[in-house]
Amino acid sequence: MSNEDLKPGEESFPEPAHLDAAARTAQKRRNLWLGLALLGFVFLVGLTTFVRLSGSQDNQANFYYNMNQTGQEETPALPPGMSPDQAAPPEVLSVDPEVSEEIIVEEETPEQ
Repeated sequence: MSNEDLKPGEESFPEPAHLDAAARTAQKRRNLWLGLALLGFVFLVGLTTFVRLSGSQDNQANFYYNMNQTGQEETPALPPGMSPDQAAPPEVLSVDPEVSEEIIVEEETPEQ
């Protein structure tokens, strides 16, 4: 397809390079090493994440997010300097949410 056959706004893509057998073999070898390097990096990140998460103190941190899943019978001690009033949930939060009555506002239609 020549440049003369193109409509305005269209582009012509260059022809792909035709590689000989030696160049194609070298390209495949580089792609294999690049793939192995990427796979090794993904494995290293996954292993590092697993080791760091397995070493965390999940029982202590989990209490503050969900008391029912920790299996602890008694509540842990408050951090130094914190009063029970500071540790209590805000008054705005309640066990049963209040449902307000739905107010329907009727809009007047303009007379024509």
